[in-house]
Amino acid sequence: MEFAVLVKAVPRSEAVRYDAATRRMDRDGVELVLNPFDARAVRVALDLRRPGERVSVVSMGPPGSEPPLRRLRGFGVDRVLLLSDPALAGSDTLVTARVLVAGLERTGHDVVLAGARTTDSDTGQVGAEVAALLGVPLVSEARSIRRDTDGPGFEVEVDTATGWARARLSAPFVVSVDEKIAKPVPTDPGAAAPGPEGPVERFPLPALGLDADRVGAPGSPTIVGPIREAVFPRTPRIYAGGPLEDRVRSAIGALSGLLARPPPREMELPPAPAPLDDGKEVLVLVTGGSGELEPFSLGLVSEVRRALPGHGPAAVWVGRPPSEAATFRLERAGTLAGYLVPATDPDPRTAALAFDRVLALRPRAAGALFLSDPFGREVAGRLAAGRALGLIGDAVSLTVDPVAGIVGSKPSFGGRTVAEIRSRTRPVLLTVRPGTFPPASGSAPEGGFGWRTLPAVHLPPAVDWTASGRELEGFLGPESRDVLVAVGLGIGGPEGVARVRAQVGPWEAGIVATRKVVDRGWVPRQLQVGLTGRALAPRLAVLLGISGSPNHMTGWSRAPALLAVNRDPNAPVFRDVDVGIVGSIDEVLPALVEPVARLLRR
Repeated sequence: MEFAVLVKAVPRSEAVRYDAATRRMDRDGVELVLNPFDARAVRVALDLRRPGERVSVVSMGPPGSEPPLRRLRGFGVDRVLLLSDPALAGSDTLVTARVLVAGLERTGHDVVLAGARTTDSDTGQVGAEVAALLGVPLVSEARSIRRDTDGPGFEVEVDTATGWARARLSAPFVVSVDEKIAKPVPTDPGAAAPGPEGPVERFPLPALGLDADRVGAPGSPTIVGPIREAVFPRTPRIYAGGPLEDRVRSAIGALSGLLARPPPREMELPPAPAPLDDGKEVLVLVTGGSGELEPFSLGLVSEVRRALPGHGPAAVWVGRPPSEAATFRLERAGTLAGYLVPATDPDPRTAALAFDRVLALRPRAAGALFLSDPFGREVAGRLAAGRALGLIGDAVSLTVDPVAGIVGSKPSFGGRTVAEIRSRTRPVLLTVRPGTFPPASGSAPEGGFGWRTLPAVHLPPAVDWTASGRELEGFLGPESRDVLVAVGLGIGGPEGVARVRAQVGPWEAGIVATRKVVDRGWVPRQLQVGLTGRALAPRLAVLLGISGSPNHMTGWSRAPALLAVNRDPNAPVFRDVDVGIVGSIDEVLPALVEPVARLLRR
């Protein structure tokens, strides 16, 4: 068995500087380190390897990537390839995947491992595109991988929206790993390694057999435009001094005005374009692996109508025929047309093939939207690789340009910045993190739309899913809660989470958390909020012991009212909320429970 790991050397996010004049990131002199997700993938490959088997590492990057890659040899990696050439600068995810596949052709690769995402771009698309180009199955966001004692099989367990699922499969396959799977291989300067550093094999472009016009910025279907600092437009009112009773009273008064505001009018839809030009149609995948309606896709449908003047959303349904209730919900969200491709229990390969048939029918479509969950990312990645289309990952806003067409903006560097991405190809493919856009709240139009049925798609399953389970017992579902309480490391530990849950019972609140809390296992991963988690918009969100990293605050951009409690008056979170109370959680929260409960009952 040959193991290959795809890794990337990334800048330390805290060291990267943003140049407001050029609207670009200044990386000059910034040290490169191994992407922490990839460092975990290396650890897993080394643990799975048996005597006589090899682990190779393949990386694409500048010459400055070599130092952390050399250290991998000291941990037992047999071979390290660095695909480095000035012509590769500016490569997008699709070109990166092509280059990495060219590198994999120089190594054995029965099992290809990669991190679920990188800390600089946070896209998580390369694994899906590599799997598509190799023509092998993909398993995303694995939290454990076990190898059969005898035989060629593997058992992979992944996170799902409500818990976990377990699959059995045999090589070849690609698997991306999440943060819980293992401790990373330490490659920082000064980190101890069992053995000495070793050589890195450098492969310039000619050695990879790729043409210069098919790589780098010129060969990439997507183009990175201006980069700006992320802005969370709120006017904070922070209460730091005086008796606790006065601080709480002032905070409740400020919240009262926020909660009394009517719902934003942007929830309403503009009139539908009539007639809809074929070149302005935007296809939206509205089903997932169950073959049923994905509720978060309704927000994608509505956002097409709100954000893209003259464009219209068309639902793509892959699965069993939709019910009348599902069709009604799509009508209410603003759907103007629908394409039905019958399939039984569709996996991402089936959905990608079905969507490809719709694209063949509607070649002038302006764009295609997918949820940025493991299912949607793989479908979009397979389409991008198969059709050589530009793919914009994790878009947080959509606009339309008369020349460039649909333009997406996405966070980068842990949510500290937002980059504008354009595509040279049509249709433009975009993924959107669940919950980023709200669905329309109006009534369904008269007449609705009809489904156009295409031939059914039947593919044998690429992955055998053998078991699944839930992990949210005792936690309320966050999507349906008027109040959510988010906990950070300042909560103190799992006992602090339990204490908070008991105290906020009168609010009937759901509990969510930051990534660092989830990483420590205090709260299930399905309840993580932020750039690499959920985007939520409850009536009120209460942030307890949270520092306020952009990664986390990105998940609250649509929340009408944010209240933070932190003992540090200089905590960054106080810059990006509506109301803040300085004080310890143990002191402030008990005093808040009843006043907030009364406020919510109004």
